Amino acid sequence: MKDTTTTDATTTAAAQPTAGPPAAGATADSVDDRPSDEAILAYERSLKETLLASHPLVSAPLPYALLAAEYAAADSPLFLAKIASLTADHPDGTLRAVRKDGNCFFRAFGFRLCELVVTDRLRAAPSSSQWRTAVLRRVEESRQALKSAGYDPIVTEDFFEPFDEALKAESVDALLEKFQIEYISDTIVCYLRLVTAATLKLNEDLYSAFILDKYPTLNDFIGAEVEPMNIEADHIHIVAMVNAFGVNVLVDNLDLSAGTNMNVHDFSPFEPFEGEAAAGAKEKVIELLYRPGHYDLLYRK
Repeated sequence: MKDTTTTDATTTAAAQPTAGPPAAGATADSVDDRPSDEAILAYERSLKETLLASHPLVSAPLPYALLAAEYAAADSPLFLAKIASLTADHPDGTLRAVRKDGNCFFRAFGFRLCELVVTDRLRAAPSSSQWRTAVLRRVEESRQALKSAGYDPIVTEDFFEPFDEALKAESVDALLEKFQIEYISDTIVCYLRLVTAATLKLNEDLYSAFILDKYPTLNDFIGAEVEPMNIEADHIHIVAMVNAFGVNVLVDNLDLSAGTNMNVHDFSPFEPFEGEAAAGAKEKVIELLYRPGHYDLLYRK
């Protein structure tokens, strides 16, 4: 705790030892030229931003071999064994790398949800069309959910617009282009964070148990770990997104657990789609590759 006792300038100055001569080899300029703490922090932020900017927000599809190469350099035999098993089971599989900036789950979820809607529309299969209609209905309902949770529509509609446009992209390439534009991509992430927050607020009895060991109230948790950008997602964020949009999410864990196969966690909505839309939901799954602190998109073929 800071000392709040005040003294006059004369007393303070008298309490200080008289400055002696500079140490050998030191000059007044050498002391004055040292960067301030603020300058050091600004430099570190700039360096981090430069490093992040060198990685795309969402990449084009990449072979699993690049993932193996990353861990070969890090000398991680257990990770390599699991990647080798994944590659053997799905030799034509790919992944999309997502920038490691704390928003990776929401960015990956948002891109894949839009990609599934866009590809379904382009294929125009009857059963899939029912699924797409059901998802878009949930998307529309999310706008009302934000209003019911107390968010100002004047603000949230500005966040919704890029998300709506991404869902209507003419092709996957056009969608990727949108997600690689930082302003558009981050605005969609922001909207999804608000939808997550609204889902939690409107179902407090359901979600409070997830956070009581860390925060006194659900609103405290939302203010600290849901609404702010660049905060990593956890189990509760995934559950909320799955329930908000009615989609299934698989999370493949690339971790140090025993065995050569990755553990897969299946997240399904509490209120799944019905009828033909349910049939489409079994095929339209968002699959994520999780490594400690980071999510990428996984495609098994």
